[in-house]
Amino acid sequence: MVTSPNQSRQVRRKLKRIEQKTQAVQIKFESRVAIKIKNLLRAVFPKDKLNKIAIKTNLLQRKRELDPLAILSVLMIGCSDCSSDVPVASLGIMVSFLRKWFDVNISIPALQNKINRLETVQFIKEVMQFVMKYEVEKVLSKLKKKQKFKISFFSRILLQDSTVISLPETLSRIFRGCGGSASPAAVKWDFIVDQLNNLVIRVKFVAGKVPDSSLLGDVLKYISKGDLIIRDLGYFNLGHFSQIVAKNAFFISRLSKAPHVYLKEDDEQPVNLIEHLEKLDIKKKGVDIDIYIGKTSRLPLRLIAVKVPPEVIEKRRQQYKISNGARAEPSESLNEWNGYTLMITNVPREQVSLGVILKLYKIRWQIELFFKNMKSNLAVDKISGENKYRILGLIYIKLTTTWILGLLFAYAQAIAESDREVSLIKFTRWLKQVVNFTELIAKRDFSILIQELERDLDLLYKQKRKKKTTLRDIEDTFIEEMNKLKAA
Repeated sequence: MVTSPNQSRQVRRKLKRIEQKTQAVQIKFESRVAIKIKNLLRAVFPKDKLNKIAIKTNLLQRKRELDPLAILSVLMIGCSDCSSDVPVASLGIMVSFLRKWFDVNISIPALQNKINRLETVQFIKEVMQFVMKYEVEKVLSKLKKKQKFKISFFSRILLQDSTVISLPETLSRIFRGCGGSASPAAVKWDFIVDQLNNLVIRVKFVAGKVPDSSLLGDVLKYISKGDLIIRDLGYFNLGHFSQIVAKNAFFISRLSKAPHVYLKEDDEQPVNLIEHLEKLDIKKKGVDIDIYIGKTSRLPLRLIAVKVPPEVIEKRRQQYKISNGARAEPSESLNEWNGYTLMITNVPREQVSLGVILKLYKIRWQIELFFKNMKSNLAVDKISGENKYRILGLIYIKLTTTWILGLLFAYAQAIAESDREVSLIKFTRWLKQVVNFTELIAKRDFSILIQELERDLDLLYKQKRKKKTTLRDIEDTFIEEMNKLKAA
């Protein structure tokens, strides 16, 4: 506090009292927040449970100042305070938090050494699995209403896709990147999402170089009778499609150029598909025909074929050049192939029409919006540091944050008005700006959050527009066609 010599002693005393009062209010506020965070963490992670995890992972070998609750709290604070500009809270802030509210007197180098250890990473991984598989999903399942969209032929619509995040080059031996102009170190996050209920079913991370095809079998662990699986060409595999059919589930996929296609099950020679489609004189609405795929074991499927405009063909040509080099040009047969959108499915024609199949495939882009939100508003791609254990710890914490946010969004969508949808971007920003995001990471009793969410739900809706959302359009088209079939 600075005062001029001309100020009276009375004025200086008054200013000092105001300053002391302000500091007291700030300390009281910080204390209240810190106590709340600690209580929430203790509610979610009972001390004995945390200690068991800490002992199992060798984080806790003897009594130390920095107990499992404290290190979990400070890591949650560190990652939840991240923004698009600051990927993680500074070690100084984390040390200050520990000294103030956990009575832990630790130096910055000591905390850094604690974080950058294999035992800490294993501890965080166990905690993440505990959160994902136990209480959070359990509580939300009780609160959630029936699914909002009722495309009655499908139990769930499962999307599988992945996104790649660059890492510091020093981690290239552990997480090899994709090569070329891309980062030499990268991690791939592979998600399976139930789009009807807005639930993240499974999340897994591997080295960025690992192809999507090596992850396609994971969905078999989660699908059940009546599910619909939608994925892009990176997950194309005929044997896997057969396994989905065997589980009485359904799929929609783009058709790869590689497999043999037959018009009849006993045909000796595969059909030249493009020549056959040209003979059919496909119009704007496309065609829907029966085919058999596979050289030996032939799988009966529907082929949906639609001609694409010239600008789409050019876009596909440019994508080919990006993947294969600026001077590379697609072959004539590939150019012909790129003139169509070709999809295969085992969904019965009498249940779901060609038009609904085309609209259903558009749902796949919802997971791309999910990835964009993760990076733009959760800063999951902002991972800095050189120590491999620190990086792994950050990845696990960010995955846990993303998982819990997905569950909370599922609840928000479920309680929304029947004719409205919640905006994922608005919802994420609301969590960060209006609600204490740190608390949400740790919270198991969602009562306070639910009250605030129900209060502000009208602020989180997508803007009303004449054009229907993808899911609403699919549902209305499906109901309309089912009514026509019943009338017929």
